[in-house]
Amino acid sequence: MTNQRAISKTLGISLLLILFVVAPPSLSAAEPTIQIGTFSVDITPELNQPIGMGFIPIPKTVEHPLLAKGILLKQGDHAYVLCALDWMEVHNESYDFLRAEIAKAANTTASCVALQCLHQHTGPAIDSTAQKIQFPTKSPRQMASLKYEQDVARKLQAAIKKATQNLTTVTHIGTSKCKVDRVASNRRIKQPDGSIKVRSSSTKIPELHAAPEGIIDPWLRTLSFYAQSKPLVQIHYYATHPQSFYGDARISYDTVGIAREQLQQKSNVFQVYFTGCGGNTAMGKYNNGSRKARNELTNRLSQAMEGSLDHIERTPIEPLQWQTVDVNFPVRRAPEFLEERNQQILKNPKSKYSQVIKAAINLAWIERAKKNETIEFSCLSFGKVKILHLPGEPFVEFQLAAQKRHPELSLFVAGYGDCGMSYIGTDKAYSDRGGYEQTWSFIDPSEALFLDSMSQLLNGKGNNH
Repeated sequence: MTNQRAISKTLGISLLLILFVVAPPSLSAAEPTIQIGTFSVDITPELNQPIGMGFIPIPKTVEHPLLAKGILLKQGDHAYVLCALDWMEVHNESYDFLRAEIAKAANTTASCVALQCLHQHTGPAIDSTAQKIQFPTKSPRQMASLKYEQDVARKLQAAIKKATQNLTTVTHIGTSKCKVDRVASNRRIKQPDGSIKVRSSSTKIPELHAAPEGIIDPWLRTLSFYAQSKPLVQIHYYATHPQSFYGDARISYDTVGIAREQLQQKSNVFQVYFTGCGGNTAMGKYNNGSRKARNELTNRLSQAMEGSLDHIERTPIEPLQWQTVDVNFPVRRAPEFLEERNQQILKNPKSKYSQVIKAAINLAWIERAKKNETIEFSCLSFGKVKILHLPGEPFVEFQLAAQKRHPELSLFVAGYGDCGMSYIGTDKAYSDRGGYEQTWSFIDPSEALFLDSMSQLLNGKGNNH
């Protein structure tokens, strides 16, 4: 009897070993499932209303609807949102309000929401904090902007709640890129005497068309999400100011929106676009401000988007990680940026409206600094695939530096989060003779701080959410 028990025990152990070798326990079963949902919202402002800070004329016509597009990702009980707005900018309390409202709809926290603008100048710039400073009493512009901001929040909430009920499991992720032909060029052209000449989004000056492209990131990068072999979402990243022409009271999502929506219609796959570190890059070398030029720029951008889909490297998706770092930028101490000087501009009835807007935004940033409020950088990671979400209008050098420091990563970069500080340039830009961007930067030189903050996230040393 004892021998029979021993034989049975031996056979049992052998059978378990055979089963383990033939069918080992699934490691993926222990990993959390990642699900994705999409949302797209029409956020076109009402016509003939003074909505926004006033950088663009009161809109009279709509050529293309402005959209808020993005994705919701779920891993276990945690939700994360990436949202791209067809707006010029969003700042301060307006930025915080929209992030909080998105977070409520997704049942998550504001720190798990990346809210970025594409920076089309045919869309509004929203900043309720600056408007409270600019207008001592309730004004039509302030009231119209606030109503619009609240309407957009309600639309986003409804769309994101719907997305939470329509999730698909992600099994694979794809990375790809394509070099963009004749779209971006640097806005700061160095002259023989060392000074800087400005080449903005469009120009009719042959000398500026003939000047070199300068420092750019020529690659458009695409991140794709799959359910097995079926593409669910494709997100594109490219670093340049996106506008072709503007200032004619026309609402449009411009070159990047046209290319994005054309590809979505053609591919029947949900498409999202983010503008990278395009603070000092634009389309000026290749753009004379005509509709013909816009068509050519849009076509070349479309070709890059489609080209990036021809060489996708698809791998099983890895667990999601979301990290943030809090950054305290120093306020600008140059005389023209000090509080007293800007208060004088607001009080002077002869001040130009462009000066008043700038002073109000500057003062809003100073007010924020007095409260010791920080700016949040975030990073979404799937193993070696990482997406940085950055504030302001960062120079392209920051994006290039991150890529150089981390060649082992598939790195995607989105700028134009909270733009309350406006441009974020290299330290050298502050001492340049000529140039535009440093005249609209409300922070002191912060190159090392910006690079270190990105490095913390790319090295996995941020705060986990």
